[in-house]
Amino acid sequence: MNESSQTGRQANESFRFVQLSDLHLSTIVSPNPIHLINKRILGYLSWLRKRRHTHQRWILDLAVEEIHRLKVDHYAITGDLTHIGLKNEFEQASQWLRSVASANDLTLIPGNHDLYVNEKWHRSFALWEKYMLGDNQTRDERSDHALKQLNQLYPTIRMRKNIAFIGLSSAFDAPWFRATGKVDQQQLTRLHKLLSSKTLDSYCKVLLIHHPVTMTHTPLRKCLLNRDKLISLLKQYPVDLILHGHGHNSCYDSIDCANNKIPVVGMSSSSSTNQTKNHKAEFLLFDITQNTQSWMINKQSYTFDMRQKKFIATTRKEFMLPTTH
Repeated sequence: MNESSQTGRQANESFRFVQLSDLHLSTIVSPNPIHLINKRILGYLSWLRKRRHTHQRWILDLAVEEIHRLKVDHYAITGDLTHIGLKNEFEQASQWLRSVASANDLTLIPGNHDLYVNEKWHRSFALWEKYMLGDNQTRDERSDHALKQLNQLYPTIRMRKNIAFIGLSSAFDAPWFRATGKVDQQQLTRLHKLLSSKTLDSYCKVLLIHHPVTMTHTPLRKCLLNRDKLISLLKQYPVDLILHGHGHNSCYDSIDCANNKIPVVGMSSSSSTNQTKNHKAEFLLFDITQNTQSWMINKQSYTFDMRQKKFIATTRKEFMLPTTH
């Protein structure tokens, strides 16, 4: 794996990173019934009936093998490593994360399945903390409340060469029968301050969020509830690329700004056995190059072919964005 750092790069030098999402890599083994006396019982029944067959760890492992061959600079994971956010699931995901990359080379944001119900921090995200914290960031040691901690930590920012990975948390304790997301107001306030400053002017700004920002490919029960507030902020202070998961489908959208469009890229689950169009297991490879006046962003999708038992390069898309908005 190529070395990542927080220093700038020269023009025309490419930065390569990969996006994985909706891994659902854990197995739910003999859960304590006490931990299922809440919304988790629905997720557990769904896992017994369907999800344990739909998501397969061996497919994800094949994806990682292929990614290692591609020599990426960084990994971005846009949530849902677990099924119902049990402590043992966090432990399984933690072991997997250590096998993939160092905390410096892997940026992780939470998904709604990771906060299926509000949990104690030490039983959940504490196990992934080093992959979630931004550069030189610490968390409030006085609180063990997972949702409160997430809203205090995010947005996170990690600068790698000429790329700024900006993470948002859209996970919250959604009602029963809902998979909705929400970006807390204190996150939005800090994001406004971050994007309106000059700090990131020389960086390609990549925003990571689990829930889709737009409604084009999302039913109401799975939507981002306060998407209008976030879109309004991004129209005023644009980023260069938005990446999300959640929908388990490969999709593309954009947000119209005054002088440009922000590409919004969604992806399928990286562990899915589904072989229908736009729902096959995939990972996305991005190569970003800085020219004199623009960012060149090349996106290559790798999808899983069940017959060949391998990931194959499929659709490719290119974006050109001005280096300043």
